[in-house]
Amino acid sequence: MSIARQKSGPAGRGLRSRLAVGALALTLAGGLATAAATQSTAATAHKASVVHLTWWTMWSGSSLTAVNKIVAAWNKSHPGIQVSETSIPSVQTTSTAQLLSAIAAGDPPSLFTEWWPEIGSFAADGDLTSLNQFLTGPYKGFEKFLYPVAVQGGSYKGKLVAVPQALNSWALYYNKTLMAKYGITSPPTTLAALQADQAKAWVSSNGQLQQLGFYPDTDGNSFEFYTPFFGDTNCIKSGKYDFESPTACPGGIAEMNFFQSYAQYSYSQVMALQTALGTVAGGSTDIWGAGKSMFMLSGPWEGQVTVPSTDPALEGNFGVEAFPGTAQYTGATLGQGNFNIIPKGAAHAKDAFEFMAWMSGYGSKSQAAAIAKIDTEGGWVPGGPSVTKLPVYKSWIAANPWLKGFLPEETDKYTAAPLLTPTNSQLFTAEDTASANVLQGTMTPIQALQYIDQQGNS
Repeated sequence: MSIARQKSGPAGRGLRSRLAVGALALTLAGGLATAAATQSTAATAHKASVVHLTWWTMWSGSSLTAVNKIVAAWNKSHPGIQVSETSIPSVQTTSTAQLLSAIAAGDPPSLFTEWWPEIGSFAADGDLTSLNQFLTGPYKGFEKFLYPVAVQGGSYKGKLVAVPQALNSWALYYNKTLMAKYGITSPPTTLAALQADQAKAWVSSNGQLQQLGFYPDTDGNSFEFYTPFFGDTNCIKSGKYDFESPTACPGGIAEMNFFQSYAQYSYSQVMALQTALGTVAGGSTDIWGAGKSMFMLSGPWEGQVTVPSTDPALEGNFGVEAFPGTAQYTGATLGQGNFNIIPKGAAHAKDAFEFMAWMSGYGSKSQAAAIAKIDTEGGWVPGGPSVTKLPVYKSWIAANPWLKGFLPEETDKYTAAPLLTPTNSQLFTAEDTASANVLQGTMTPIQALQYIDQQGNS
């Protein structure tokens, strides 16, 4: 009806109508364009107000999946501070060189995950941002929130320079199936029992090792990882490492003697078996996880991640006990973990610290619960004990009884973190080399300890 009337009306009236409609359209279009421009400007301003953090990590495999969940959870709950993660393979020289180059160029990442003992040398060279400046206001109680060993492991000359994303806890895993096969009814609780039990499980065929009982240098675990079980984590006298001194470090000799007791087995064959099984640092394959070893020193990630992905037949057929070191040190562990640092010159350092603290579980219960859930998936011990008391973490432990021994280790009076020094890296590298040489019979225990001191004090 309206179309018919418009067509039958005077030409002038129709023109005026079209002009009016056109004018209205232009007015509306101009208004919409102005509104769109205003919205665009507001969006640009909003985008500019968002802080963007760059996080360099060394994760890969299933661990990287867990890290991606951390980033996603943070970005969802913190729209004003967004994090992007870049994975750098955990090769010491590669990650260190890239970070130092970025610092020198004035463009370092906002934060960096470092598990290798480079933190002491970074701090000594002034390449790190001290975190003490952020321990005010809502973060005034942050250090008390963390496990004491976490604060020890992240402090250099009394200043906090690193915060753990998660802590490691080490204990003795045992394969129930292999133990039953060799008539062993309970896990060893002394070093002597460990030696006797593991000796029964070594199997070779055609000159190649097929199975072993226990070996102290598998999956990258060497001298440093066993130090808390002998009381020699920090053998320092007058500011220098002194692992060879019977008085300053009686545990050093006891530990090296323990390593020497395994020189009867072929180091090359053990390493060949490890390589054949495809051991990847931070990955999902190792000798014990593949069912080829009766015992192994490892952490909670072994039962949570390695077993299901490598040998599901082990599920329900393994257990965990404290490593049976020197009697008084049984129940301790190495206070080591995955620490985050803020490089010198990093942009948005305060925001980076907020993210680091959140990753350790610090914050509201709802925020901590998100971290607790991810920690259970990665098989990680959080930075502070309060996270372990949350329902999701308690449920995880209740469903996996083998986990119960890991948490008490973090507060054991003999648990210790390696003190941060400028030569931590040289020390740990020397410990790896020395323990391997003792296992191969090319160094005596005393020579190995002397070598550690020489390199650690260089």
